[in-house]
Amino acid sequence: MVRVVSLGDIYKVGVMVLVVSLGDVFNVRVMVLSPSSSSYTTRGLALSYIGREIVVVVVSLGDVFKVRIMVPSSSLPLSFPARRHIHKNSRFLSTSPYLILGVFGDDFRSACGGFLSDILLFDPAKEELLTVRDKTVPEELVCSQVMGASHGWGFFSGHNSIHISDTFSPLASKSDSKVITLPPITSMIYGQTEVVWNVAMSSSSPYHQDNEEGDCVVAIKFLGNHLTMCRPGRRDLGWTNKLIPFVCFENSNLMYSKREQRFSLPAPGGNYLCSWDLHFENEPKFTELVFRNIPQLPQSEWELMDSCFKEDHWVESPCGQSFLVKWYSHVPSIRCKETMVMVFREDQDTNERTKNMSYTEDIGDLCIFLSKSEPFCVVASSCPGLKPNSIYLMGHSFAVYDITTKTARHFERPKGDLEKHKNSRLLSTSPYLIVGVFAEDARARGGGFLGDILLFDPAKEELLTVRDKTVSEELICSKVMGASHGWGFFSDLRNHNSVRITDFFNPLASKSDSKIIPLPPLTSMIYGQTEVVWNVAMSSSSPYRQDNEEGDCVVAIKFLGNQLSMCRPERDLVWTNKLIPFVGFENSNLMYSKRDQRFSLPAPGGNYLCSWDLHFENEPKFTELVFRNLPELPQSEWELMDSCFREDHWVESPSGQSFLVKWYSHVPPIRCKEPMVMVFREDQDTNEGTKTMSYTEDIGDLCIFLSKSEPFCVVASSFPGLKPNSIYLMGRCFAVYDITTKTSRHFERPKGVPESLTNFLPYWLPPFSI
Repeated sequence: MVRVVSLGDIYKVGVMVLVVSLGDVFNVRVMVLSPSSSSYTTRGLALSYIGREIVVVVVSLGDVFKVRIMVPSSSLPLSFPARRHIHKNSRFLSTSPYLILGVFGDDFRSACGGFLSDILLFDPAKEELLTVRDKTVPEELVCSQVMGASHGWGFFSGHNSIHISDTFSPLASKSDSKVITLPPITSMIYGQTEVVWNVAMSSSSPYHQDNEEGDCVVAIKFLGNHLTMCRPGRRDLGWTNKLIPFVCFENSNLMYSKREQRFSLPAPGGNYLCSWDLHFENEPKFTELVFRNIPQLPQSEWELMDSCFKEDHWVESPCGQSFLVKWYSHVPSIRCKETMVMVFREDQDTNERTKNMSYTEDIGDLCIFLSKSEPFCVVASSCPGLKPNSIYLMGHSFAVYDITTKTARHFERPKGDLEKHKNSRLLSTSPYLIVGVFAEDARARGGGFLGDILLFDPAKEELLTVRDKTVSEELICSKVMGASHGWGFFSDLRNHNSVRITDFFNPLASKSDSKIIPLPPLTSMIYGQTEVVWNVAMSSSSPYRQDNEEGDCVVAIKFLGNQLSMCRPERDLVWTNKLIPFVGFENSNLMYSKRDQRFSLPAPGGNYLCSWDLHFENEPKFTELVFRNLPELPQSEWELMDSCFREDHWVESPSGQSFLVKWYSHVPPIRCKEPMVMVFREDQDTNEGTKTMSYTEDIGDLCIFLSKSEPFCVVASSFPGLKPNSIYLMGRCFAVYDITTKTSRHFERPKGVPESLTNFLPYWLPPFSI
């Protein structure tokens, strides 16, 4: 051990000479002189300071030396960080709740010891992956395993030692994770300490100086009847073990009630709440839970719940309101069998020995998170994208459960990995509707004319103007014939068989140099025509071959009648024409299914799906659509729908789930008569020849866009302002349709649209990104 008397002195340790200087608060620069060489090795080490001791790990000559440096109080730098209490109740920076997916490291050492790793987190608000790159995993945690988490602190066990660390926090230091070592755990008689059920903390920080209410207490619940507690800030030398008075507590999670200042654990069956105070010496307290307003369920549903694995979770909201959540799940997990949840809210007329719990299907703007960590509850509106009145589940299922509709939506595996993050979006837009283009007489540099593109933003319900866009010579005498993936299809007014595709409408694309790709001349089939286009579709978001990992992009044009034409831009010299085997397809739009890798088109009547692959030479495939759960409608409503024009749209969500949307509208459009929509979701129990479609009034956080462009679907919470569980319509009406309430709200004419523009272009554009 080396004691520093004055900074900059030289000390010998074994065969090494150390020159120690404190350059700043966190960095200690150590210069190592090898006795066998006149050269120096310099390393900058980021270190943590505990008490009056700094631990330096020096690697030299293949050996590892650990040097403890005792620093006198008079030698401490004045800038050494202390806990500041200015605005201590304000959030300088806040994140969404996250799910820990994993830690991926390599053999590369960081400058401060440990290994550089990437922490993968799942953001349930955006439903996407968050990667915290180049995080230093401290030496103590490298050979440890995660045993639990509470308040964002991870609990790690390894080599008979336990550490808590903020290494999973995306806001914490990347190079200097806080690590606190806890006392060694000792087993009780008939207890075990190898299998941990969950952990809990009495405050959000284990440090004594961060907590006004006193020491933080951490508690670990093991599988069985062993509960142990200690105070990290007080540096307890041992754990206080408690005997849980009942066995079979493995279906309930320990949590800390800030309101009651007690650790709580629902007893088996959920009829009692067992709790412990923070003084360790007192016996547990039992509170009876009296249930009210239990719903009347049929015998079959009770039998189904009885066959499930049940977990009881006691949860407290930020304002101190308590809930008991009963989570029923199938073991093993069966995705086709949905999760069931019952929520009970604590009433105000409770007393010391009992708590009255009322069944509820409405917890307001709250959402609850259940997993193997300490259960918690947040205000959904504080984290845009989270679903209010919902429960986020992780364990036997990975889903978000809507308490009102009693349905669960399973999360898909988050896209992206360490290789694919290089393709992450730097900038993204909302979906847009093409309102029009206004060109001026002013010439642009390089030819063409300057013009303004008018787009309607449905999220903000306002006009977006892309000013001074160069309208190229090729597009001046052309008309829009369709749109797909944001690319506009233009046909020459002088020769309708001359077709181009362009990113002209993309607000993120170049203003002066739009990309334009000429396509082969169109040719008509016998009894076909190429003048009137119904809609267009593309197999990928870019027509350029180098932009597509999965191969060439294929564009397809559906004409009015029974002609379908396909080609590969920049590769094919001619179109491949296909005969649509039925007439009457003018009430359905062509679309590309990324999941099936086929162009799909609902047949007349909507009872079959006709599809083509990307190889051109194969015949179309027919899949029967079998409908379930059709709603019971009165005769008058069937007669009304029968008098309407109906369009059938096949749509695929970003996760690959398919829907059939039947859109009924009056001809001519009558604003006082609302459009009618029926949505059918593809079930999972489909086979090669059929698809089972179930009527639904809940598509979750999705919204569908229907127009004359290729239909598409987006996640509403990814674009604040969009209405979830809705359909945005453009054609015979310009409105947003609420699937649950079966009502539509017509958009008003956006402010700023010139009076001379009477009709908008009927094309929704999906979100753009770069």
